Amino acid sequence: MRSILVLLLIVVVSALGVVYTKYRSRMLFAEIQRLEQELDGYEVELGQLQLEQNTWAEHSRIERLARTRLGMDLPRRESIIYVKP
Repeated sequence: MRSILVLLLIVVVSALGVVYTKYRSRMLFAEIQRLEQELDGYEVELGQLQLEQNTWAEHSRIERLARTRLGMDLPRRESIIYVKP
């Protein structure tokens, strides 16, 4: 009789272990899904920021700002001095 009770206890503990493991697995899967969605959002934001960075760093824009805001001009060819290291 005692061995049956021990076996019954082992079966109940094993069943509870399976239920907990299944529950934990579902919770982790839901967390993975949430994190993947968050990652997708960050990747979209990164793409937008890279596009914005490229727009701000265009040579024509920088040259235009140098001319208009800073009053800069390209030097004449004959006034350029090349220095060799």
